[in-house]
Amino acid sequence: MDVQEEARRLHALFATRPADLVAHLSHQIGTVKTYAQVLVGLCGLTITVTGFSGAHMIRSGSLAAGLMVTGIALVLIGLVFCIRTITLLRWVSQELRDDLVDTAIAVIQRRNHQQRMLAVAAVFVVAGLASYLGAVTVAALIGGANFAGP
Repeated sequence: MDVQEEARRLHALFATRPADLVAHLSHQIGTVKTYAQVLVGLCGLTITVTGFSGAHMIRSGSLAAGLMVTGIALVLIGLVFCIRTITLLRWVSQELRDDLVDTAIAVIQRRNHQQRMLAVAAVFVVAGLASYLGAVTVAALIGGANFAGP
């Protein structure tokens, strides 16, 4: 369903309760922001864990170190997308128009744009975590080989 059709359907659904329509749209924007915050938290956790295990991965050799750096770089790119989404703060009340269908269209377009940005962020975060997992795996295999008995 396209944006205009979605806006018209929402307007019809909330025809006798315009304040509920605005609240519904606000809730959707809030959901997108919550998703962004979850991704930011995951990025922060990844960076924090690096502080504890990064030195071990670097000592494991250039493959583990390269995977770790690549992973952290990808996670940071994803973090930039998330922060950009969160900081593009615009209140639903700023979108209010005389015609609530036009209001809904403006808010839905913004929601969709932010959702697309977060989808891109999630791809970077997942790719970064996969690379980071590769670094941990390499470090564990190399570390395990170094500690194998005589």
